[in-house]
Parts: sequence; C-alpha cells; structure tokens
Amino acid sequence: MRKYKKAGKMAAILAGILVINSFAGPISPYIDTYAYTNKAATVNATTLNVRSGPGTSYSIVTKLTNGASVTVVNEKNGSDGALWYEIRFNNSNGQAVTGYVTKSYLKFAAVYTSNADFESKLSAQGFPESYKVRLRALHAQYPNWVFTAQKTNLDWNTAVKEESLVGKTLVHTNSMSSWKSTENGAYDWNNSTWVGFDGSSWVTASQDIVKYYMDPRNFLDETNVFQFLTHTYDSSKHTLEGLNTMVKGTFLSGSTSNTGTSQGSAVTPPEGGSSTDSGSSTGPGANIGPGGKTETQGSSSGNGNVSLESPQASITPNHTAVLMEYGPGASLTGPSADSPATGTTTGSGSYTNMIMNAATQSGVNPYVLAAMIIQEQGSAGTGKSISGTESGYAGYYNFFNIEAYQSGNMTAVQRGLWWASQAGNYERPWNTPEKSILGGALYYGNNYVKVGQDTFYLKKYNVQGSNLYKHQYMTNVQGAASEAAVYSKAYNSDMKQTALEFKIPVYNNMPENPCSQPTGDGNPNNKLSGLSVDGFVMTPSFDRDTREYNLIVDSGVTSIKVNASALNSASSVSGTGTIALQSGNNDIKVSVTAQNGNVREYILHVVRQANGPTYNSGSSTPANPGSSGGNSSSGGSSSSGSNSSSGSRGPGASNSSSGDGAGTPGGSSITIAPDGSSNISVQASTGVVTQGPGQSADVTSPAQTQAQTQAQQTQSSSAGTVSKGSGDINGDGKVNSLDVLKLQRYILGLEALSEAGKAAADLNGDGKVNSQDLLLMQKKVLGM
Repeated sequence: MRKYKKAGKMAAILAGILVINSFAGPISPYIDTYAYTNKAATVNATTLNVRSGPGTSYSIVTKLTNGASVTVVNEKNGSDGALWYEIRFNNSNGQAVTGYVTKSYLKFAAVYTSNADFESKLSAQGFPESYKVRLRALHAQYPNWVFTAQKTNLDWNTAVKEESLVGKTLVHTNSMSSWKSTENGAYDWNNSTWVGFDGSSWVTASQDIVKYYMDPRNFLDETNVFQFLTHTYDSSKHTLEGLNTMVKGTFLSGSTSNTGTSQGSAVTPPEGGSSTDSGSSTGPGANIGPGGKTETQGSSSGNGNVSLESPQASITPNHTAVLMEYGPGASLTGPSADSPATGTTTGSGSYTNMIMNAATQSGVNPYVLAAMIIQEQGSAGTGKSISGTESGYAGYYNFFNIEAYQSGNMTAVQRGLWWASQAGNYERPWNTPEKSILGGALYYGNNYVKVGQDTFYLKKYNVQGSNLYKHQYMTNVQGAASEAAVYSKAYNSDMKQTALEFKIPVYNNMPENPCSQPTGDGNPNNKLSGLSVDGFVMTPSFDRDTREYNLIVDSGVTSIKVNASALNSASSVSGTGTIALQSGNNDIKVSVTAQNGNVREYILHVVRQANGPTYNSGSSTPANPGSSGGNSSSGGSSSSGSNSSSGSRGPGASNSSSGDGAGTPGGSSITIAPDGSSNISVQASTGVVTQGPGQSADVTSPAQTQAQTQAQQTQSSSAGTVSKGSGDINGDGKVNSLDVLKLQRYILGLEALSEAGKAAADLNGDGKVNSQDLLLMQKKVLGM
C-alpha cells in the first residue's frame, strides 16, 4: 500500500511540474529543447545573420557567407516558436564567436562511419588532419570519390605573399574594405581610394581574402570541391546530355547562326533561385562582391518592429552581380610542340554542339569550357566580348576573354577583340562564335591544361611547375571558386556517385585551422595628417608613416599639449590634449581608429631633464632656461650660466660654453663660431639650425677639421671592421635621418648601440658619444 501511495505522490509532483512548465513559456524568452552534441555544418545562404540570441529581436553579431564552416552546439526555441541553432565559429582574427541562426540555413554533412581503408588512403596521401574533417564528410556522401593530395612543397606564407602582390589578385571595388589591399601602390592614403587595375572597377585583393580563397580547406564541400576536379576530357564521362543539363537556363542552351548572330536570350531567374543574368553563383566563390547586403524578402532591419522576420538570409542577391570584363592577361606562350593550334568547325548553330566539338579537339572537359564561358560572359550572355557589335570590332568574338586586359587607351574588351581579330593560330580571326569557342578551347588546352594547370584552382593560383605564381588565367580572387560552382551543376546525383578524382593542393606550414573570410567594412584609413606639441619641436619631423618621435623638455615642464589630426574625417583620434608628465621618461601614445576599426598607434617619447627646453608661447620652437635671447644668443654677452656663448672662438676652442646644458643630451643650443664667421646655433634636442648673416658654406674650424679627419680612421671591434666616426650607425652604408634618430634615442637612453655603432657615432673622435656628436651628425646630414 505504501508503494502505491508513494507512486501517487510522485505522479502528483510530476503533474505539478507539467502545469508549471505550461506557464513557463511566456515568462522565459526561450527554453532548451535538449542537450545537443556538437555537430559540424555549413552555411547554406548567400548572407546569413548571426544574432546574439534565438530570435529576430536580438542584435546581429556578424554575418556569414555561403559555405562558411560552423559548429552547432545547441538548439533553442525562440520566442517566435521557431527553432534556432546556437553555433560556434572562428572570426577572421581566429577568435571563437558564438551566436544564433535559424535552422533553415545550415546544412549538415552526411554521418561518417569510420572506414579504415579510407583513413589509410588519406594518411598515405599525406593530408593534414585539418583536411580530413571535410574529406570524411564528402566520403560519407560520395563514397566513390577519390581525393589526391597535390603536395606543392611550397611554404604557405610565401605562397600567400606572392599571390597578394599589388595588382596580381583583384576584387571588385564594391567589395567590403577588408577584401581590399592597403599596401603601397594599392591604396591612395591621401584621398582614401583604391587604385584600379584592369580598369577602375577592379582593385588589389587584401592578403586576408587571398588567404581565404587560397586555402583549399574552405572549399571541401559538394559544390566548391569541383575547383579541384581535373580538366582533361573523358568521352566516357563527359556527354552532351550532361552538358545540356549544366547549361540549362543559360544562354548556352540556345543557338547561333554561322554568321555569329546570337539567338540566345536573357533568362528569367527561377523563383527564389539564384540570379542567372550575370554569371553569379550562390557558392562562396560567387562573382559578387561581399559588400552587397542581401536580405530576405519581407525582413526588417532587425529593429524589432516586425513581429516575425525571416532569418536575414537569401540566395538571391538584391543587386546586380559583378561581371568580369577582363580576361587572363597572360601573354600567349605558343602551343605545345605536339598540340594542334588549329581545329575544324562544324557549322552547327547549337552552342552545346560547338562546345562538345571544341572539347574533342582540344582535350578539355566540355563542362569546364561551358563554366568558363558563363563566368566570363554571364548566364544571359550579356558580355560585350560576344555581342559582335563592339565599336571598331563588329563581327568579332572572344568567348573566353583571352588576352583581354586594359592596355593604353584600349579597354579590356577592346584589347581582347583586337587580339581575336588578328590573323594567326587558334583559328583566328574569330569572326564567328564557333571559331572563338574552338580557338579558345585549343588555347586553354595547350597553354594551361597540358602544362599542369589542369584545375580551376591551378588556373588561378599557379602553385606548380617552374613558372610559380605566374601565367595565371585570371586575376579575380573568386574566379576559381565561382567557376567551380557553375561547373558542379553539370553533375547530377547519379554522375556524382561515380569515381570522380579531385586533386587538392597541400602546403607546408599551413595554419592549424582553415583561414577565415574577412568580414570587416568601412574606411581603413588610420593615419595622421599632423602631429605636434605646442611650443616644442619633435624629432624627427612629422611623417604619417613614422610611428615614433622624441622630445626633451626641461624638468620644470610638468605638462605638454599634444595636437593630432586624422588623415580621413571618418577616423577618430585619441591620446591628445594636455598630458601630465612624470619625471624622466614619458611615452605618450596617440591612437588613430579607422572607420573599419583598425587602429594605428603613434608614440611620442618625452624626457624631462634639467636644462631642457621650456615652452615658448611666442615661438613655434622651444626656449632655453637661463638664456636671455631665447633659443640662442648672437653676439652679445650672456648671463652667468648661459648655455650659449658669444663672440668668436679661436682654433681648438670648445664648441660650447661651460654651462651644464652644453654637454647634456637635449640641453640648450650649441653655438659654433669659427674664425671670421657669424654664429651658427643648433638645438641639440630638435635639430633646429640657425645660421648668422653672411655665413659661409664651410663652417668647420681647423680643430674640427682635424677631428673629422681623425674620425675617418677605422677600428676593429667584435662586430667586425667599422668606419670610426663615419656616422653610419645602422650599418646600411648611408648617413641619413635614420642614423640621427638612433643617436638621439641612444643619448636619451631609449636604445642601446653596439660597439660598432658607438664607434661610428663618435664623430669628433673624443672617445665619447654625446650631444656634440649629435650636432656634427645633424650638420653632416644637412650638408653643412
């Protein structure tokens, strides 16, 4: 009986819990459904908002693009009743980020069951562990696919650096700023604009976006992996039926007469599908800049004013995608000795028949040829290179945009059509679409496929052979991935179950995790246009690319006013204004934060010491304590303790008075007055030179001449043979402002010098390195 009573009480308790839970929903914004096992997934949308909580009322943390890898760590029901995934991923800085996305826009890989044979093959190929995660998922979905590791034996960082050189890899100018390079020659800091290459619409890609597209691990999914599929034609695998399937919905499904008049027409994109009028795709390699903000129809801006919002994701761009109007830019190297440069046209009006004929004669996969044409000319065939009506080149066609690059007064399209109009090999002149398709296929087969550049990836990033990083078919950073996304459409579900072979590059010293896609936007200009200190002169003179400056002030100066202005109005500056000084060394940091969040820091090293310069409100240069004449005297008697002398000095006389400031780093002005000449005053701490009227060019006294002669003697040290007193402190073979800066920092105690550097800095040969040597160094640099 007791057991039944206990059971009854337990049932009552459980019922009570259920009743309580039934009212808990309105109180809590969401409830956990169940503990979730971490699960890998990829984004299945062009742009996907990641929110701070499970619902559209939460703020947007960031956005992810199609194909981005995430890990699902939990599931939660939002207040709207929809199921949201809590995800974790690494941002472009490698930091872990968590957020929420709706269930509809993530794609999970097939479940992988451990396969000893497959695992041994991956290891035998030498794939790193970071590759194996994605390859296992692909194997689970397509068990017949074969993955071959192409060991480049290249250092990853070196390869990225080479492909990131200014002008080598490009993005559209409408891309977000983090996709665009700010290297010298790629970005104009004066007006905050990017320099155009191959026309004003294409600019140099940033190293971060080059890393992302060069990293094969980012593209090991069922669509983008096709950029690693070999391009050699196989008649048993590549059929007219497959080609027709691939080009369905594009202008290549139409036909043209033998006169070259296109019969294809623009294609209306399917409802909810990807745009087909510009050659874009929905993969991460889509030829659409990341700056486009894509939102779902009916969605709000995320301000919570709409009761129900779609998850800010779309596979239909809401602006016109970018059309590549330039070709490879690679110079024609001529056909291989055993490869034909001519072929036979069929006279067929069908584009697919023309492409199959070209594939047969060139040895290039017809699906590859079709993908290249769609990439270059757009799905609707709106590229100017195939209109046949371009002014000056009517009746000529260049379907692959071969040799199409801006040159002189010629646009890329005009340059390509000019080349197509010339008599020569590869069926030129290309005065019909068929001759252009056949000739272009022969060109590509001979000059790329047959020399080892036989994948879309290698066509863009040539990391094989003896011509590394050169002879690359395209400059668009997205080109390989974009063409692969089009290419993958040729393979239906049945064809994907065949033994397709993918050649995937592997580099040395790759980062442990795949490189993230940069997502930052906004103006990147974080340089100063000016930096100054009221009443004082910094050294060296301000330059926006110089980050560190020095200043000496008197011990009585307790604060200084630092002024700075940003080069771009969208940037903000911090660290300026009135700054209190401590005794001794002070490092004042002025930071410039660009609109995109990037920060550049400038440092002003300030030293407070006895007999240093003091603020002079009536001058832009500092005054000196104890000096009746401000910065220097010029002939009159000086008061006791003055740091400047008057009158002329005989041979061998000291270059400064006996005041304490004369030999103190950053002290008062040092006056040199050779026989028969007016005074020259040089402020040791600032380098300000004042020359008296009538001063001759040669201001060196006999004693100084003797000292300078002695300074040319060489001595041996532990660092090797150096030129004593040469002034070349940094050993670069030159004496310039860099050596002055190093000497100043040494005197200030901010930098150490090697024995060789000290020997070079001892310009007067007295065995000491002090402000007198600094004076001589400054005069030497000034040509005095």
